Amino acid sequence: MGKRLRSLVVIALVALSVLLLILTRPDRTPELAEAAISNVIVTPVQTHKLLPQESVSGRLEPMRKSALHFELSGQVSERQVEPGQRVDTGAVLLTLVADDYRDALATAEVQLALEASNIRRDRELLALARRNLALQKAEVARLDKLGKDSLISQSRLDEARIKQLQLESDVAQLRASTGTAESRLGLLETEHNRAARDVLRTGLKAPFAGAVNAVRVQVGDYVTPSQPVVELIDTTELDLYVEVRGELVQALMQGQRVTVTADELHLEGHIVALQLDPDPATFTHAVRVRVPGDEARPGMLARVELPLHPLEDVIAVPLTAVLLDQGRAYVFKVVDDVLARIEVRTGPRVDDLQVIRSGLAVGDRVVVSGVAAYSDGQPAHILGEQ
Repeated sequence: MGKRLRSLVVIALVALSVLLLILTRPDRTPELAEAAISNVIVTPVQTHKLLPQESVSGRLEPMRKSALHFELSGQVSERQVEPGQRVDTGAVLLTLVADDYRDALATAEVQLALEASNIRRDRELLALARRNLALQKAEVARLDKLGKDSLISQSRLDEARIKQLQLESDVAQLRASTGTAESRLGLLETEHNRAARDVLRTGLKAPFAGAVNAVRVQVGDYVTPSQPVVELIDTTELDLYVEVRGELVQALMQGQRVTVTADELHLEGHIVALQLDPDPATFTHAVRVRVPGDEARPGMLARVELPLHPLEDVIAVPLTAVLLDQGRAYVFKVVDDVLARIEVRTGPRVDDLQVIRSGLAVGDRVVVSGVAAYSDGQPAHILGEQ
């Protein structure tokens, strides 16, 4: 009896489930819900003349920076400056022990004076030798004439001629000596001048007015000509070095005025150097912009606005009108009160405008805000235009 009752309960439950399914089945012809109408703000598409700029940044550096070194080897005897000290052009920064160089100068002065004296002596001797030679030639001519008359012996005539030859040899030697006198004197003057310059080179002088940025040696250190000892900078003006693309460098020219921003400072600068041939590794061009150094300081992070070529009669829409989806760009155009999602090809961005290369025409009306919330084919009500 219990088994039969359980079977009746199962049958009743199945029948009840079937009945519920029949009663709750969906209507075969449901009514489609009407799409909601979106209220939109549009802007008419039109052409613009745009002046695009590109912002590049770097750090300000001194207009001039020199790593100074001695032209001689030697031991540092005096250190006249310290980092941060401002110096004028020609100020002595460091000094080497100069005793050996002064001795070399004194030796060169003595040699020069001796050679000058020898040259004066040789010139006087040459004048005397020429006079003696002239007298001897006259004597030989006289004896030769007497010899023809048999008034003197042949030996006396030969002696006179030998003496004439000796005098001619003396004249030739003195003439050669005095002929090269200027050259010998010039060589000694060169040595003297070099020795004098070496004495001056024992003092390292500032090649320009500026500030000492670093002193790398102490008194007593031995230095060589290849060793940097002082770093000198000129901060009256500062340079900003940036790297730019080829298309940007084509729009720039040397001397062009630009605006540089450093912290909250807005500095008027100009382009002083422009690399026309790009770096073979990066294919970028180096640009150097110079600004006044009275307000800014070296090391500050700065940004410069560099102008590109103007864009004439280009279609542009507000940036807020462009929808980016999976690497593609779209805008919503209102056509007969319906939104149409249009794919567009974009160009450069200029301030708050996006250049559109293709996909739109002048006079089209596009939605300018909230584009991520809309869909293609959605009814639209235009609330106004921008």
